[in-house]
Amino acid sequence: MEERIEELEEKLALKDEKIKRLHKKLRKYRNPHTPSSKKRGSSKSKSSSSGGGSRGRKRGHEGTTREKPDPEQTVVVEEENCPECGSALEDPKEVESRVIEDIPEPEPVVAKEYRIGHYECEDCGEEVVASHPDCPEEGRFGKNVLIQATLLKYEERIPYRKVSDLFEWQYDFEVSPASVLDFVRRTSDWLQPRYEKIWTRIRNSDVLHVDETGMKVDGEQHWIWAFTTGGETLVALRKSRGKKVLKEVLGKDFDGIIVCDGWSSYATYVKNVSPGADLQRCWAHLLREVEDLADKCEEAEPISEKIHEIYENLTGFVGKDPPPKEREKRRKKAEKELEKLLNKSYENERVEELIGKIKNGKKHWFTFVTEPGVEPTNNQAERALREHVVHRKIIGGLRSEKGMKIHETIMTLLTTWKQQGLDPYKEMVKATKR
Repeated sequence: MEERIEELEEKLALKDEKIKRLHKKLRKYRNPHTPSSKKRGSSKSKSSSSGGGSRGRKRGHEGTTREKPDPEQTVVVEEENCPECGSALEDPKEVESRVIEDIPEPEPVVAKEYRIGHYECEDCGEEVVASHPDCPEEGRFGKNVLIQATLLKYEERIPYRKVSDLFEWQYDFEVSPASVLDFVRRTSDWLQPRYEKIWTRIRNSDVLHVDETGMKVDGEQHWIWAFTTGGETLVALRKSRGKKVLKEVLGKDFDGIIVCDGWSSYATYVKNVSPGADLQRCWAHLLREVEDLADKCEEAEPISEKIHEIYENLTGFVGKDPPPKEREKRRKKAEKELEKLLNKSYENERVEELIGKIKNGKKHWFTFVTEPGVEPTNNQAERALREHVVHRKIIGGLRSEKGMKIHETIMTLLTTWKQQGLDPYKEMVKATKR
């Protein structure tokens, strides 16, 4: 029996070691910071995968066809002789109509000369220089060159070298990658006044979603900050992830509500500004974290269940748009429920650590209950950062402070225009006519 017990103990030790290795691998794909839709084995990922169901339109779904445009030109297609015997053909017995859509063939760049008049006013002696909306103040290239270069770089995510190649192929227009970078820089200069206006409005917003993600600049760690109201987004690239960035961007008198994750800089900043400033901690982060721990630790399962129950009850309650007194009453009730959960004793160290995190932010979990218009999650800021994450994967990082300034200006305007349903090309053209 002793030999058998020793043999079983060895097998269990090997299994325990294997389980630890598998858990370590699993953490790469499933952890508190991984959205549920990206977790392997989640219902969302299964439904979206090739094996989760049949592709294409569901049976019984009414089909849609692209609307046929009105033709701008009509081409008559006729034959004079039979290709088989060479006999002359009479009028066709019927005419088939086909409307074909196509894009124009690549065209060379058009070079225009602007003869600009310089004048001297006889009355006051002021020098007057005539201007034309299509003639830029700087450089030899027109606004369409600059705007197209910018959209190809930031909307289509094409490297400067490839933009240069595309211009040569499409327009027989030879420019270097360095010139393309300068085109984008000049577009950024046009947009700077609009960037400043968005910055001012962000500072004065009542509710603001904020998040940050890493980005290397010339090999050094920097941070992309996104400040968004849902209708406007300000992008700021800074070397710091600390409260001094919040102080610089939002100022010392900010009195709105910041929706954010649990990063300590936010709470520290709010403590030192206007008394009206407050936080709403992100419940999506919390829910993912308790779910993750519950999968690994049995003691965390009731905590996860209770946290989910509190959240679902509160979101259902807030969705009915109750009056202020009911909101205040419900918040106090939720705070007591959470306090009861936090005051229990737990044995597992990771559970204790999670409880400590929840305690640290307990003042800011229920702001959304008493403040209409405040969301319980920070999804808006995470969506605003998504495009930067894609850029980071493609380009790896930025190379200079000039690139930082260009990136934050262009991305601020493009993100804001998309949120407002505006056409980026038209808006850039408007910016040139200041």
